[in-house]
Amino acid sequence: MASTAAALKAQFDLQTRLFNNIFEGINDEETNTRNNDHVNHMKWIAGHILNTRVDGLTRMTGGQPDTSYGTLFGRGVALDPAATYPSIDDMMSRWNSVAPAISEGLIHIPEEVLDSKAPAGAPIADDTMRGLLAFLVSHEGYHIGQLSILRKLAGKSAMSYK
Repeated sequence: MASTAAALKAQFDLQTRLFNNIFEGINDEETNTRNNDHVNHMKWIAGHILNTRVDGLTRMTGGQPDTSYGTLFGRGVALDPAATYPSIDDMMSRWNSVAPAISEGLIHIPEEVLDSKAPAGAPIADDTMRGLLAFLVSHEGYHIGQLSILRKLAGKSAMSYK
């Protein structure tokens, strides 16, 4: 396994687990709670990173992308207080169902593909597929951090790393 792929896979696998840990003991109603009008609720953030996972990461690791979450959670789409979002259980199920294929796909991306120019830009100083993948995996980590803070604000114990 190439070192880039191994590092991306390790980070991805950790985030798969942490996402599940964040929602342990949190019900669907709690995921719809906003702390104020300037902060997204847990469910919207979860849907946003799920959208990136089922579309972007799936596409980049050779799977069949699912764009059905894009209208609710895609890049540039704001939380709509009147929208009906999927349940957190449905989103967690989808998160976990795509994880094995993406994880496996990460370790099989050839170095020459990682070195190739990415089809889309990312706010990272590396315009290769390697840079785009690194950004997308980092993007998940960023939002998992937000979710862990919202978990604490909901009165729950800290997110577990186990």
